[in-house]
Amino acid sequence: MNVYVVEDEVLARQELIYLLKDTGKINVVGEADDIHQALWDINEKQPDAVFLDIELEGGNGLELAKQFSNMKKPPMVVFVTAYDEYALNAFKLDAIDYIVKPIDRGRLIKAVEKLIKLGSVPNSENLVKPLPLPSTHNDKKHSITVKQADRIIIINTKDILYIGTENRQAYIQTLEKKYPTDTLLYKMMDKLGDNFIQVHRGYIVNTKQIAALEPWFNRTYLIILKDGSKIAVSRSYVKAVKQVLGL
Repeated sequence: MNVYVVEDEVLARQELIYLLKDTGKINVVGEADDIHQALWDINEKQPDAVFLDIELEGGNGLELAKQFSNMKKPPMVVFVTAYDEYALNAFKLDAIDYIVKPIDRGRLIKAVEKLIKLGSVPNSENLVKPLPLPSTHNDKKHSITVKQADRIIIINTKDILYIGTENRQAYIQTLEKKYPTDTLLYKMMDKLGDNFIQVHRGYIVNTKQIAALEPWFNRTYLIILKDGSKIAVSRSYVKAVKQVLGL
């Protein structure tokens, strides 16, 4: 996999490049210490992914990431920063991962594995595919099953708040508990009713559990669920979410 590194601190950039190459799965095709050089290079080299710092000299990594959506082949983005307060904004831009410095090698390897999984060929079972809008006929199941050790748990879909992903693991968040599942996110939709919509690359939400929708940055929204959970709607799904909610 070809990646590009954007980091304005020389030592930090060299360390990140070394760690990436040391995985044996990454080819670093370029590096930059400012957003202008990075944007030009990334347009030219079209890497599969970009490892991007946020606080850059003369610019902001979040602003650079926004420019990627204008590219014919937008790269996947992993933010690597010393600041954890940008996490929500980062995932709003469909970031694949968010690593807080100092970089832990094991944590970086997990991010690389996630990139490789998501960057596989379109016909691969590992690719996270866009989920369809709900249809007008509800012929889906009212319950789904999850394996836990030697037990099979039956979950009523009306009790589900949302389905999310964390560290390459999908999980079902209900009113009372979180259930890990091996089912891929796009396949999960086939098991859910029409009350469920995708609001982010890594989240499916039960519309019956939505308590409020708040305006967020750059014409996006923040979904507030009845239990108080907050989930950002990424720009790619704003139109679909508004359509389903009748906005």
